[in-house]
Amino acid sequence: MLIKTFISMILLGGIILAGVSGCDTRFQAEDVLSQYTAGLNRSQFVSVSSPAIVMPASLPSSRHRQQSLTQFDIGLLDYLSLQQCNVGVVAGRKNSILGKVMPDSQRFLYELDIIRAIESCDIQSDTLADELRHIAQQKRLELPMAFGNALFNGAESEAFFSLSNGFLPLNYSTAQQQELMNALNRLVVIGDSLDRLPIVDASVFEGDLKILMDSEYAGRLLYTITRLTDYLDRVTHTIDGLDQPICGAPMGYFKQQFESHYVESVQPYMGRINRSAYQVLPLLNTLFELSAPLSNEMRVFSQQFSLTAAGSRWQRYQQASQGHARQWSALFGRCAMSVGGES
Repeated sequence: MLIKTFISMILLGGIILAGVSGCDTRFQAEDVLSQYTAGLNRSQFVSVSSPAIVMPASLPSSRHRQQSLTQFDIGLLDYLSLQQCNVGVVAGRKNSILGKVMPDSQRFLYELDIIRAIESCDIQSDTLADELRHIAQQKRLELPMAFGNALFNGAESEAFFSLSNGFLPLNYSTAQQQELMNALNRLVVIGDSLDRLPIVDASVFEGDLKILMDSEYAGRLLYTITRLTDYLDRVTHTIDGLDQPICGAPMGYFKQQFESHYVESVQPYMGRINRSAYQVLPLLNTLFELSAPLSNEMRVFSQQFSLTAAGSRWQRYQQASQGHARQWSALFGRCAMSVGGES
């Protein structure tokens, strides 16, 4: 009886493990790409090895993401004299026990509040007024950095840009990212109006950062296009290396593999990735620009997402896609064969 129970538990554990693995969509796209190269490899004319995993640049460490901001310290007499115009109250919030360890998202909101408080305060002392005016001017200059710290230096950004979450799902579509788009648009509006000291709802702002974290989008996109680039380049290079005429049955087999794996699976997946990225990346790149100046490490990292910069991960992916299509078209053209779905 005990033996039967033990065997049943083992079988149940195996079923649960298989179910969990089946629900993990992080690397299903890798299987699709591997099947593409495996199908080609069944031809005696080519040998396409799966590319080694070479990771893109990851999000820099916190010390390379966080920009230093000016500290605002006032003496006791100044603090007492500023109580009537709210500057003392706001400054006191920063100097409290909790204020000294406030996260960057809260620090950004504090910076907006303290600038507003200073600029709306009717200060009788000319010396103190000049000192505070200088502080407000400096803090206005630093607002983009405070905004960037809030966006890119928290646990939210670590999850949003993490490369450990694998590919975007095979069935990913723009319909799944409306919440992300709404959050990014709201953040862009804030960043674009820093000079006007926008009134920011703290709960909405924190909620938008959490939406970014939960989406894991940027890291997954970066990992996805990097792996797609590597696979496409590997196939392109192999096809380009064919130095003998293979029209007839060999080309018929290539055509079958190209259509069944690339046209029917890989290409539609890439189309969904492209449509989603062309919605998200302009907003993400705008947020990078609105947070300037970024550290050198963050600038290098952020350029991977550029739609236009030469050598960006996105540009390399687009070039790999176009080169892959051209190479197949040339090969089929030499044998006077046409294939549907080329792009």
